Amino acid sequence: MKNLITTLFLVFVIIVTNTTNQLYSILLLTAGIILIFWLLFNLLVMRKEINLLKEQNQYVMDSFHDILTPVTLVHTFLKTACDSNFSENIRKELFMSVRNMNSLNDHLTRLMILKKQLTCSSKMELTEYELGAFLRSRVLAMREFAASRHITLEIKSDFSYASVRVDQSKIIPVIDKFIKNAITCRETGMGIVLSISINENTWSIKISDSGDHKLMSCYRCKKHQLMKHAVELEHCFVGSLLCHKLIGLCNGKILVDRENHTVSLQFPVINPSTEPSEHSVIRITKTPAEHNIDNLFRKTSQRRISDKPEVVLLDSNDDFRCYLEAHLSDEYIIKSFVNGAVAFAYIKEEYPDLVVSNTVLEGMSGEELSSRLKTSRETSVIPIILYGSSVDTDNRYKRQASLADSYLLTPFHIEDLKIEMSVLISNSRLLRKSFLQSIFGEKFINIPDADNGNSANHVFINQVKEFILENIDNEDFLIKHIAEKFNVSRTSFFNKWKSLTGESPKCIIHRIRMEKARELLESGKYAVSVIPEMIGLRSEKNFRKEYKKYFKMTPCESITKI
Repeated sequence: MKNLITTLFLVFVIIVTNTTNQLYSILLLTAGIILIFWLLFNLLVMRKEINLLKEQNQYVMDSFHDILTPVTLVHTFLKTACDSNFSENIRKELFMSVRNMNSLNDHLTRLMILKKQLTCSSKMELTEYELGAFLRSRVLAMREFAASRHITLEIKSDFSYASVRVDQSKIIPVIDKFIKNAITCRETGMGIVLSISINENTWSIKISDSGDHKLMSCYRCKKHQLMKHAVELEHCFVGSLLCHKLIGLCNGKILVDRENHTVSLQFPVINPSTEPSEHSVIRITKTPAEHNIDNLFRKTSQRRISDKPEVVLLDSNDDFRCYLEAHLSDEYIIKSFVNGAVAFAYIKEEYPDLVVSNTVLEGMSGEELSSRLKTSRETSVIPIILYGSSVDTDNRYKRQASLADSYLLTPFHIEDLKIEMSVLISNSRLLRKSFLQSIFGEKFINIPDADNGNSANHVFINQVKEFILENIDNEDFLIKHIAEKFNVSRTSFFNKWKSLTGESPKCIIHRIRMEKARELLESGKYAVSVIPEMIGLRSEKNFRKEYKKYFKMTPCESITKI
């Protein structure tokens, strides 16, 4: 606008200076000044309107947070109420309310995506998704709009599982607009099939026109494509500057084939190796402390051969198991299984850092596998991630019965699984170290490098610890019983144990009993009165006294602290 005003002013000056009639020159100059002032006035008004519009848009964007909180509270209450024993009429009304709240949540999600576009319009935040699950979620979001026009939506793909990296805040409005155009242009009662395909370089969504060319009218051929004679020409959305900008940011294309009456939305496949990982990769350093912790918690026959954590992966679906294995093998040592019973035997023998399992397995279900691992003294500390179908009505019961550390609903994002794995492995190793320090003391855990090679001592201490735990409920359990177990004299055993741990065997037995008591109390399954008998202290009064002396709190305070 400023350039236009400057140009007009120069034109009037040139005309006035070249005109011989003085009156005519004055009139032209006056008209020019009036026109320039009019343009300036309109420029100021337009700028005020633009600023007001920006402020209004920002207000709407900021308000969605205030709306989202009460909506979430109401939504949670309604979903909980649906499980109560109400009459059939009330239940129907509740389910109708939940459906409408789901719709409202979808609109709020779109508003959140729009705000993200405004705040970081040119920055791409790529996340890995399973293509089929990602597009099914978009079809599900548009299904209500299609149902209002009595139109069915279906997906047909030429692959089982495919991984793509996209910025959902940029690509979702484009996909939704693409599907909405097809729904709007389709006759009532007809169906729409979205054909999904992927190759080495691109992935695409293709929709066929019904034959009346209504769908073609939603797209305009780009000017530089008009003179080409290719089968498919590149088009753009009609009347949607936002989608036009977003599809450019995503390096996407809209290809229209007028001969075959199809419209395709195409995007490039982005190589994951070119993008930095969104979580910190776990590496288990080969320090003396870590080596000692592994020796104490693992079977003596097992030896760590890599700084990568070992993960047991279970799934009866070959395609999905191979998909997960391919995307996790760079960061973890993956041992995959189809049969839950076979995996259970392997886990008890090799003691991996993590177990990731589907609920549906051969031989033994994922819930049973998790429950048996968590209730076994040897494997209870191994973290477990279960995943299952989001449409399974028994998810809550299965989650509770399995005792798993985490439960994911499918479809899930592979990046979310990686973060969950990383957090659980880190927490597990911290808990292991804390437990061993509380039992054996700091001296044994942080041994110098020179002593690290003496694995026989580590095996010996591990065996003693297990023998104490096996007899923890025996009140008459003494040092002489341990010495007899290992065919040495009481004095020899005492001296060897003292040299290795810096403490007497009696102190170690007491430590293990107190730590076991705290574990039982914090599980929430046992009353204080039954704990003494379980750890070999028959007198409840003596137990309370020793517990308070050791932990600086009473057993009851330990329970209420949970």
